[in-house]
Amino acid sequence: MKDLIERLAKAIAPSGSERTLQSLILDELNGVADEVGIDTLGNGIAKKSGRGPHIMLAAHADEPGVMVIDIDEQGFLRLIPIGNLRPEHLLHRQVEFTNGVVGVIELEEKVKLADAGYDHLYVDIGSRSRQETLGLVHIGLAGVIVDPVRELAGNRLLGRALDNRVGCAIAVTAFRELATSGRQVTLVLTAQSAVGARGARTAAYQVQPDLALLIDAAPASDVPEGRRTALELGRGPAIKIMDGTAIVPLAVKDHLIQSAQAIGVETQFEVWPGGQSDAGAVQLSVDGIHIGGVSYPARYVGSTQSVIDLGDVDSALKLVIEAAKTYQ
Repeated sequence: MKDLIERLAKAIAPSGSERTLQSLILDELNGVADEVGIDTLGNGIAKKSGRGPHIMLAAHADEPGVMVIDIDEQGFLRLIPIGNLRPEHLLHRQVEFTNGVVGVIELEEKVKLADAGYDHLYVDIGSRSRQETLGLVHIGLAGVIVDPVRELAGNRLLGRALDNRVGCAIAVTAFRELATSGRQVTLVLTAQSAVGARGARTAAYQVQPDLALLIDAAPASDVPEGRRTALELGRGPAIKIMDGTAIVPLAVKDHLIQSAQAIGVETQFEVWPGGQSDAGAVQLSVDGIHIGGVSYPARYVGSTQSVIDLGDVDSALKLVIEAAKTYQ
């Protein structure tokens, strides 16, 4: 699982630019799925016919990033956010665009950090003029802050895009297990989650499953003065109760609890009133879809990098597989 996470995390996939990552994943499922493809919104979808209720495994593939909105006469780039990255998270950081161009994000000299907004940030890609820059970059080009995945103490990983390439790795591995065991299952790697769960809504409308299990990060609070989420690294996956987009049906929540108990997996509970996820978009699709959420705790959710526990990841995978196999 660790190798898969690291490989997926290397992909540059800001919202709206997920296709390269989607193709990378789907190519590996050609021999497992009956059908694979990328839809109009950019969702990566793999389908397998089989027995039992139709289960949809969903994980967003995109990450927050930035987009070029202007280029000045000296060749410096101006940016807008894709998603909710705050300006202070970007300062003095390297940015890589989807075409491979790299630069560094800096702040106008007379502006204090406390007063900084996106209008005060610029990207230096090393060019000498607007004309030279236009040969490398165009308006509307998207990019991300780049950080490699590193191993930390205690079986943990630090890096960019772990939210939600970890979820993608869990969903892909669970899909492979369920498909090879003859279950009816669809994998959806959703696009444009960071800008409003756009891909999830259209994917759910296409798939119309009996149950959608959404796999995503949830904020751990086991840090100094952490937010009150009651989630900790190393204590197992979190069963979603509610977030800012959805309340999970009691029957599905109870099924996830019973599934965890059946396989001896310790779990926590996710109650995240301000959290934004794909859950609500899926739940409100068509005439309503049963949803459940299996989350892995992650520190620093919403910043440019996060910390996760590989033990939680392995347990989340086991829970997803068990819950999918036993759902009636």
